[in-house]
Amino acid sequence: MNTLIKFFQALFSFAIIIPSGIFCFLPLRNQLRYPLSKVIIAFLCSFLVIGSLSAVAMVMFNIDNLNFILFPDLIIFYFFLKSVTKVGTARCLFVFISVCCLVPFFSLYAYFLNAFFQEEISRGIDTSYDIIQMGLTLTVMALLFPLTKYYAWMIDNINIGKVLYLFSILPIALMASNIYSVPISYANIRVGKVYAKGFIITIFELALYLIVFILFYIFSKTTMEKSRLTERNHLLEIQKSYTESLQSYIKYTTEARHDFKHSIHVMNRLAEDNNIEALKEYISQYQDSLTVTAPLRICKSDALNALFNHYRQQAVDYNIDINWRIDLPDKSRILDVDLCSIFGNILENAIDGCCTVTEGKRYFNLTSEVKGECLYIVSTNNYGEPLKMDDNGYSSTKHQGKGIGLHSMKSISEVYDGIFEAGNNDGEFFVNIMLKY
Repeated sequence: MNTLIKFFQALFSFAIIIPSGIFCFLPLRNQLRYPLSKVIIAFLCSFLVIGSLSAVAMVMFNIDNLNFILFPDLIIFYFFLKSVTKVGTARCLFVFISVCCLVPFFSLYAYFLNAFFQEEISRGIDTSYDIIQMGLTLTVMALLFPLTKYYAWMIDNINIGKVLYLFSILPIALMASNIYSVPISYANIRVGKVYAKGFIITIFELALYLIVFILFYIFSKTTMEKSRLTERNHLLEIQKSYTESLQSYIKYTTEARHDFKHSIHVMNRLAEDNNIEALKEYISQYQDSLTVTAPLRICKSDALNALFNHYRQQAVDYNIDINWRIDLPDKSRILDVDLCSIFGNILENAIDGCCTVTEGKRYFNLTSEVKGECLYIVSTNNYGEPLKMDDNGYSSTKHQGKGIGLHSMKSISEVYDGIFEAGNNDGEFFVNIMLKY
């Protein structure tokens, strides 16, 4: 009977994983492979198995330090978290570390509060301490719950691995510091002002951690909005150019219709005189004078239509042989600004690449096709100048550093649970993208 009680006490000690785990799922709720309710049920079932085994090991081997078993359990939970989410390692690890960082804070506060009720720290299972820690964890996480929607935005929109790994240094440092600060004896806490100073310092550290997190969110949000604003302004410029080209074409066709009757008279006279050679030459000259390319209705989106016509005119001006087949879904969760960013980068990069090839040999093929719940985009174009590459991928041919366009397309693809691939082979550059719309 005594052993059974110890088992349940040990199981309760490991139950701190439950609120921490659920708090990890909340910012990742838009990136889960399965519904949140099913993920939580699977997580709780997994905890019953792993937690029970951990509690048995704790009791059977009379282990004094809970962390010897808790740390391996957390590693197992990380791999569970990774398996049920669609995000990469950087974002998953970032969420896991940032949430785990909170647990040592609650542990320290539990020691501070439990010092009022117990004379000395209990080695091994300490139910009084566990109850206080669980209460603190549930209370603070309930207070932080409204902030998870902002955290979810960060996870959905920030996918720069180096930034996330760099920011993870702070929670790792705080976690190590708090674990190291766990008191050996309550007697040490009660000496002089150690208790007051320790409590104030940990409160300050937690506040600092949350403030840095909020500042990181504000900086990320501001940067993303500025980037999107720049893209929107560029798109507005393209739409303005498209509108001007429409007006120019309307004016041109009006003048052409007015002048066409004179050309008909000339061609009729040459035909009556049976002057075939002069007629052919006149028709050829008249055809060459038709330099304005009529804007096309390529897709239903006005913004995308303006974008395609803008770069189509450039392709015509640069004598690039284009073969485009554009099919886009009527209803989609993909924002127009994101599609414009993807297609804009593809079109700009392809035309720039084609311009390095001798005239008469330039080609650019672009296909977008809807299959099931996925939008597939395939682009191929030839290029003449060597591409800049290193171990981290392609470098920009316009400035020093990495190609921003390729990185932007990859980031957007990951936001829509997609795949991005870019490469080159025998003078041909290709981009393959899959998005779930």
